[in-house]
Amino acid sequence: MRTIRWGLLGCGDVAQKRVAAAIQQTPHCELLSVCRRDPLRLAAFRKATGVERSTTDAAKLLHDPDIDAVYIATPVDQHCPQTLQAAAAGKHVLVEKPMAMDVPQCEQMIAACTQADVRLGVAYYRRFYPIVQRIEELLRDQTIGTPLGVAAVTATPLAMQPGQDGYWRVDLSAGGGGPLMDVGSHRINVLLHLFGNITQVQAFCGNVAAQYEAEDSAVLLLRFETGLLGTLQCHFGADDPDEFVITGTRGRLIASPLNGDQLVIEIDGQRSIETLPPAANLCQPLVADFADAIRNHRPPLVDGREGLLTNMVMADAYRACGR
Repeated sequence: MRTIRWGLLGCGDVAQKRVAAAIQQTPHCELLSVCRRDPLRLAAFRKATGVERSTTDAAKLLHDPDIDAVYIATPVDQHCPQTLQAAAAGKHVLVEKPMAMDVPQCEQMIAACTQADVRLGVAYYRRFYPIVQRIEELLRDQTIGTPLGVAAVTATPLAMQPGQDGYWRVDLSAGGGGPLMDVGSHRINVLLHLFGNITQVQAFCGNVAAQYEAEDSAVLLLRFETGLLGTLQCHFGADDPDEFVITGTRGRLIASPLNGDQLVIEIDGQRSIETLPPAANLCQPLVADFADAIRNHRPPLVDGREGLLTNMVMADAYRACGR
């Protein structure tokens, strides 16, 4: 089996926590080169990961003939232009969430990768959680009857100051939005996967505790094509609540936290708990699936179309907020 040789654009928080190790831990994958504009931080990252090559020039990495695939972990405003460059250079692209700043950029990325015949994936890794896969099975079997509603709450204790690494997450020109784009997009992707298209979005966005350019809180009311109703809360500055509850005519499914390993199943007044731990590195199943997609000339499980649909819901929400 041939080795997939990776380049990594962006060596910030998510790359340091999960991405580099996910690539290195996946069989027949090699993290060959990394890129960051700050040379000192780049040198520290390269030393910590033992990567062979590094550069401060994204174009140099993208045109390295030894690289097969790139993982783009830069601020959101860079996702589209870097994906277009990667596709033109014949590289497969796995891009961080959210896929892009807006829907037209997502469409450009899909078109470029299709034309270049390279794979395009989006890093919504919660799709690979055993809890999410088990919820999908239970819904398919109508274990809790007809689903009536779903409620998700997601937040991070993120509190940013200008000049801090990662401040782009609250800068509209670089991140496109606040917690809705950052942590909310993950839940929207799961909701779309479990329940299908969202046909109507109402939303409120604003700054409750912080004075960022982007929102620090967003609350969405969702209507799905099936008639199911849902709510989604997204916050920056809260102590990491992570709740996911589905209510049906016969019971409920409760994952609290969704990032955890316990799924509570309530059916006809009876309660049971299943233990379904995620991978030790949450990104590793995503990377493994993408590498397999390259080898077998198939779409990755979370492809560009999924990224586009998620961005469409967020665009509807921001329009409802008056943006």
